[in-house]
Parts: sequence; structure tokens; C-alpha cells
Amino acid sequence: MLFIKPNLTPQYGEMVKIINKHSPKVLFITPHAFNNVTGGGITYTNLFKGWPKDHIATVHNDPEPTTTDVCDQYYKLGARELDFSFPFNYLRKSASNTSTSKQGTTSAQAKSSFKAKVLSKAKQIFLDIVGRSLPERATLSAELESWILDYKPDVIYTILGSNGMMELIDKIRVRFDLPVVIHIMDDWMQTSYKDGLFSRSERAKMDRLINHFMNVSTKHLGISHAMCEAYERRYGKSFEPFQNTIETNRWQHVAQDKSTVSTPVDLLYVGSIFPDAQLTSLINCCKVVADLNDSGFQINFTISSPSGHSQRYREKLDIHPAIKIVDTIRDDETFFNRISSSDILLLPVNFDESSIRFIRYSMPTKIPAYLTVGTPILVFGPKGLAQVDYAKNERWGYNVEQDDPALLKKALLKLSEDVDLRCNLSKTAKTIAQTHHDAKTVRSRFHTTLIDTI
Repeated sequence: MLFIKPNLTPQYGEMVKIINKHSPKVLFITPHAFNNVTGGGITYTNLFKGWPKDHIATVHNDPEPTTTDVCDQYYKLGARELDFSFPFNYLRKSASNTSTSKQGTTSAQAKSSFKAKVLSKAKQIFLDIVGRSLPERATLSAELESWILDYKPDVIYTILGSNGMMELIDKIRVRFDLPVVIHIMDDWMQTSYKDGLFSRSERAKMDRLINHFMNVSTKHLGISHAMCEAYERRYGKSFEPFQNTIETNRWQHVAQDKSTVSTPVDLLYVGSIFPDAQLTSLINCCKVVADLNDSGFQINFTISSPSGHSQRYREKLDIHPAIKIVDTIRDDETFFNRISSSDILLLPVNFDESSIRFIRYSMPTKIPAYLTVGTPILVFGPKGLAQVDYAKNERWGYNVEQDDPALLKKALLKLSEDVDLRCNLSKTAKTIAQTHHDAKTVRSRFHTTLIDTI
């Protein structure tokens, strides 16, 4: 269901526009908020840096801890605002009602614990049957409405989300008569609500909501040029690309001479690990590294990823003593020093059709940082993807575009031994970073885009 604009308090929108004309108050509504762990969280932080802190407020349901670098006004969504529709909301209620105390175990608590385990197992079996397409309901709660009224926003900035999240965003848009800026990070609409008992109806609902937002939004942003071009054809709207941005001059001091390599060679991957993005290619890289070491070529491979990601797949990745899996690096100075000191940086992408549909137009958050330090980059993924084609067309990466262990092994050896190749890749990467990703230019353009909405 789409929402019809009601009669609002007179002059509310016009009054706020006059007060905040030169510095609009942004209401960020999102499933992924400002944080220093996920690609999205880092991207939003870098794009909004320099915006007045009291003119940013975030409504979210991100499980990751939020940061206060650019925003310290947060409203965490709960079951009051977003939940499964009746009667499926009782799945969550039953789980919370059967939680037990950790102070000793009485007979009653033991029974309650057993009941909780049975219900949890039953819930998982049910979700496996119906898939991840359960209907949601969205409510603009009195608490959230009051919080937004106190903040008095000028514009909504959002990456959209589930059907429930989109409905909530639209309720807020209508209630407060706000312009909307949408920013799409992945082509998630190609893979969402594809299976499960309610997938057909929920996918149809998702399509209606997306088209609705395309029509009511004031500005449309994408993560890459390829996405913007494709979405202009798909939705008939003009899109402008914005991805992560870096203060390139700030990190020039960490750049190192790339004409030599360490012994063993230091291969590094930093970032998230998702089965529909890079997991399979990452596993294949681990196998090649193991083979190289077993054949006498010394190369270490470090995977730096959020612990929840890496631990989930440790058994498939940690297959050789030369492979080390560590937590994500949260400190900027440590992060940039680490990617600069490595010999080769890896950018892996899966080759299967499902992954390609999901990340065809994506542009990983790590790319501007990779480019800035000038460490040679090995791009392992199929042609036709935005990130892979970007590396090839601009010549900042060494591409392996076939899922072939022999070609991957050959590329690692060449990047380890070819001095001219390493130096040329390093020089080109740093030039591209300054030309296309420097914060002075990108952030100014992003801020201007938000200002132009009111």
C-alpha cells in the first residue's frame, strides 16, 4: 500500500526551509548506520564528514555499534516500528518471552531453557520453509514521531531497505512533508524476495515501493557510473554516482616504494565476506596460496574481516599455515599503514550468476583506500562488473577475469616479480585516487547535492 499525503500542520515545511536554507538538517533512515566496520558505515561517514553534527540524525536498525564521528543523534528502531506482520510477529515475541536468567538454574528455568531451544529450532525450521520473505508491518510510533518533531529535519537521505523499512520511510516522508534523496549501494532488488512462501507477493510489493520512491524522490544517487547508467535506463530517472571518498593528501606519508617485495610475499585482503559477493573467489585464492607455498614459493595471505564474517567461514579459508585470518582494522592510521606495507592487495569477486546479479554495479568501499596507497592490486573477478571493468579500463589493477587457478597463480607470481608492472600500477592507482576519489572534490559535490534539495 502506498500512502496519501494528509493535511499537515500549516507552514511546517516552509518554516524549516527558511531557518535551515544553507545547511539542511538531514534525517538518515537506514538499515546500516554510521560505523567503522562495514563498507556502508565507512562510506556514509566519509561522505558526511564536515556536515554540521547537529544537522544529522539517524533512524536505523543496524546491529553494528554506531559511531559519533559525524552523528550523535540516533533512534534505534524496535518492534514498535518494524516487525513481522500478524501472526508471524509472535515468532519474535515467543523467543524473547522464553529468555532465562543467568543466575543459577532452577528446575523451572531448565524447563524454560528447554522450551526456548525447542521454539528456536521450530522457528528456524519454519523460516527455512517460508524463506526470508515474511511480510512486515511498519508503524510510525508516537515515540519516533516525537523524536523527529523535536529534530525538525529538512530532508530524508536513505538507502531504502526491506519492504517494511520502505513503508516506514514513506510514512515519515508523508507525515513531515520532506523531500527524499535515495542512494543505492547494490543492485539488491535483483535478488531480494526471490524465494519462500510469500516471495511472489512480497516481491511485487517491493517493486511497487521501489517505483514509488523513484517517482517521489528529489534526487537519485548510485554507487558507480555503471549503476547510474543502468538505473537511468531501468527507471527513467537521472542518477548521480557517489561512493566512498578519501582525503588522499592525508595518507601520502604512508605510501611506500613498490619496486621490491617482502620475503615471504605479503598478500592482503581487507573487507567483508559474503557468499553472494566474494566468498567463493576468496576460497579459491586461499587454495592457490596453499599450492604456491607447497611448491616452494613463499607467500603469506592475510584476510582482515569483521570477526562475525571470518569466523563463519574460517573452516573454508584457514586451510594452510601461510593463511592468517584477523579481525577488521578499525583505526585509520593502522589501516592505511597496513594496506601500504603489503605487497599485493586482493580484490576478489565471485563468478556465479547469482553473485553477478547482486554486485554487478557495486563499487567496494575499499577501492579508494587501495588506490591511495599505491599498493599493486590483483583483481580476481568476471568482466562486466563495475569494479572489474573500472580496474581494467583505468589500468589501476592487474585483472584475472577467468575462474582459473592456473591464471590466478601466474598473476600472483607476476605481481611478485615484475618490477616495472608493480611501479606502473602503483603510479596509476595514486593518480586515479587523486583524480576521482579525493574528498575535497567528492564531499563538496555530495554536500551540494543535499543542499540543493530544499
